[in-house]
Amino acid sequence: MTLLEQFYPIAGAALMFFGLFIIASNYRRQIVNLRNRKNPEAGWSSPAPFVGPLLVILGFSFLPVPFSMWIFLVIALDPDTVLTILSLPSFFRGLGGRAGA
Repeated sequence: MTLLEQFYPIAGAALMFFGLFIIASNYRRQIVNLRNRKNPEAGWSSPAPFVGPLLVILGFSFLPVPFSMWIFLVIALDPDTVLTILSLPSFFRGLGGRAGA
């Protein structure tokens, strides 16, 4: 086994761990925002909603296990990614309304 073959599982596990940490941080941020919902200045949004799930998927692809399509369910676990996906239609509707103005 070469050094590069030994590096891939370590890098994959590190990427997955960092991605799961970002997803957990997004849940923590959602809880803090819920607690402070009466104070509009106390809330903040995620700067990069797709980063956590993408790191998990990328890290999983480095691991020496068969790649499964089930790993894409991690996208549904990240609250900020789900909120971003759900808000995209209204975002594009708003862009279309401005183009005609």
